[in-house]
Amino acid sequence: MERRTLIKAVAAVVILTIIAAVALFVIYSPKDTSYEGIPSLTPYVTDDNYVLMAPEGDLFPYLDDMCYELEKNNSCEVALLIVNETGKYDLNTYAIKVFEKNKLGQSGKDNGVLICFLVNDNSTRWRVVTGVGVEGILNGARLKALEQENLLPELDEGNVSWGIYFYTEAITNELRSKYISPGHDPLSDYPIWFIPLNTWQLMLVVGILIVLTVVTKGRILFFIPYLFGGGGGRGGWGGGGTGGGGSRGGR
Repeated sequence: MERRTLIKAVAAVVILTIIAAVALFVIYSPKDTSYEGIPSLTPYVTDDNYVLMAPEGDLFPYLDDMCYELEKNNSCEVALLIVNETGKYDLNTYAIKVFEKNKLGQSGKDNGVLICFLVNDNSTRWRVVTGVGVEGILNGARLKALEQENLLPELDEGNVSWGIYFYTEAITNELRSKYISPGHDPLSDYPIWFIPLNTWQLMLVVGILIVLTVVTKGRILFFIPYLFGGGGGRGGWGGGGTGGGGSRGGR
């Protein structure tokens, strides 16, 4: 009986020791400060200072819907963040950390984009961070062109909200028209990739060919190579991440 009591006591001490060790580890373990002061985003637009409140109305819902539709139909995830300070970070570091913390873009595609604006009474600054999967589309030169065409003219007129709107719209349009999701080559929509016919169209053509083969006693078969001759090719691209940005004095 005493032996059983001793075993129970030892077991209780071991369990309590383990619990205490785990508790101490949780309490005193060093905390990860890599993303201290970096916000967690809610899709797709974050504008806590109401910069998007234009004289004509709030542009927030239009941009939010725009980014939602892009991800729904194209798989690219674009997030717009507007802040009035970046804490202890410079804007470039801040934007990169926001991008990393929120893991923008779909897994395996790295097709996320962060458009980060720092807007205060003194200036409007911005930074665009892109995933590797879309850097070929939104490279530095292209982003600069989109700025010149869509953002800077509005900023020069003092229309910060509309400048952000048109710039974001231009970026989403660029992705919508040029990005092809990996594994979703348009040619893969066809059963025979080098013949641009879907399944029912292909069945119809086959049926007609069978009828013509019977009617022409097989002579139509000599023309098939000429009807479907040709070829095709596939390519790809890749590379490292890229970004763009700039600034304008005054708001």
